[in-house]
Amino acid sequence: MSWCSGRIQDWLNARDARRMLRRQSFPESIERSYWNQGEFIRDAARLRAAGYEAASESESDPVISSTIPAGGGGVMGNLDRTVERRVPSLHVIYRRTQTPD
Repeated sequence: MSWCSGRIQDWLNARDARRMLRRQSFPESIERSYWNQGEFIRDAARLRAAGYEAASESESDPVISSTIPAGGGGVMGNLDRTVERRVPSLHVIYRRTQTPD
């Protein structure tokens, strides 16, 4: 993930928080995934101001890998290919606890 896509995700999270406050429409729980700790800290502060607290937090490996088998039978040796992808590593469920500040 590039720094640009992280900023876009942070902007989308901020926009969602502003909409909840403006519309006074608050779901009972919100589930979010974050790429890094900084994004989590900023969003948690916004949601805390809207009356949410983290009810569940989990952390996973930021990189997943998968092996794609060779299609031709591997005449020239092992032709399997390993593919790695970066994924969000912090997963949080927020629960509504109070009225917004």
